[in-house]
Amino acid sequence: MLTKEFQSVYNLFKMNFYASMCANSTELTMQEAFSLDIIYMLGHPTILEYAKYMGISQPNATYKINQLIEKGYLIKEVSKEDKRSYRLQVTKKFLVFYRDNDRFIKKVLGDIENIFSPEEVQLLEKMLHTVRMHMTQGDKND
Repeated sequence: MLTKEFQSVYNLFKMNFYASMCANSTELTMQEAFSLDIIYMLGHPTILEYAKYMGISQPNATYKINQLIEKGYLIKEVSKEDKRSYRLQVTKKFLVFYRDNDRFIKKVLGDIENIFSPEEVQLLEKMLHTVRMHMTQGDKND
């Protein structure tokens, strides 16, 4: 039961995200939109970090990144830690495109706060925090 309900909610979030991507950008391919989302979630990765995460070669990653830069969705900034590498940064153009997803999440959270008691909302928050911490610690131990 938990698996089915979690998968259903997760699918609704994904479906909303992909629908908003398709509705808001005619110039991005689905793969480019997915790549931008990954870069955004990684939080200013280097080209090598992005390539490793995606399981692609660095030259292939560089090619994809250059296409996104050319379309105005991404910029490369010289890394403060290592002046020889670049950190990837999504642009305002991407963030405008991403806003629909944020609006959907805020609506869902507002609905949760209206449907459930403050104690239930607090318990959900605690559960989500615990799951996130467990998942991120699990990545370090693998």
